[in-house]
Amino acid sequence: MTYDLGPRTRHHHDPRSAAYDESTSAGSPGARHAATSDAVGSAAVPYTVTAPPGGLRGQAWPLLADDMFRLAHRDSTGAPLLDAHVAGLGLSAALLGELLLTGHVTVRNGLVVVADGAAPSDVLAHSVLDQLVKETGEHPVRTWLAYLGRGAYEDVAGRLERAGHLQAEVSRRLFGRTVRYVPTDMNAAAWPWARLAGLLRRHAQLDDFDILLGGLAIATDLHRVVLIGEANAFAATIQPLIAEAADPIRELLTHTRAAAGDAVITKT
Repeated sequence: MTYDLGPRTRHHHDPRSAAYDESTSAGSPGARHAATSDAVGSAAVPYTVTAPPGGLRGQAWPLLADDMFRLAHRDSTGAPLLDAHVAGLGLSAALLGELLLTGHVTVRNGLVVVADGAAPSDVLAHSVLDQLVKETGEHPVRTWLAYLGRGAYEDVAGRLERAGHLQAEVSRRLFGRTVRYVPTDMNAAAWPWARLAGLLRRHAQLDDFDILLGGLAIATDLHRVVLIGEANAFAATIQPLIAEAADPIRELLTHTRAAAGDAVITKT
């Protein structure tokens, strides 16, 4: 089964080229994908990430929302591929996913539950966790998706911009201004789709990070925008992996898909 990524990534170098940092030392971003290097050559993630205190199973902080942002935009121009509301929901789910992957929160019976209030090393993740901790009681996933989704786009774009991966381009018009975040490196911007497609094409094992990332692409219908003609194959390949994932991952993806679907229905 193959996936044609179309013009969005077809013009880039092969992921195994020297354009990608191939370091896979302990704690480096490449370490997370060392086990699946046969799927994408010896390439590592072509950007650096923040390491949490004590490490995440000896790995780097899982910047899931950053990769979700990359998926949701053209790698050459930064043009959005999703409706703004749906993009916000997908990014808020990814921010919760980061805390889920690090054991700070879990999802149980439709509720977001704080499991560890220790401060994450990542500033944005710290801010999100603070909001969860400060709320009395436990709230539904859908409530948090809607609440965090109001600012998730700018929050994640800001994190990527501070890290040097995006550059804001402001256009001033008669009735206000618009901001587009343009990738500073098209290889880095194209990497998440290339990695996912490569792993699935070779039937490689996906870790929880990539199961969540692929699941969020399906939950927001992003795969239908990018993988024209191959969307069904992509979904058919990754859905069994989602079905076998831990309950909190499946719950988060299920509620995200429902919220995104409602957002589309409401708009139409």
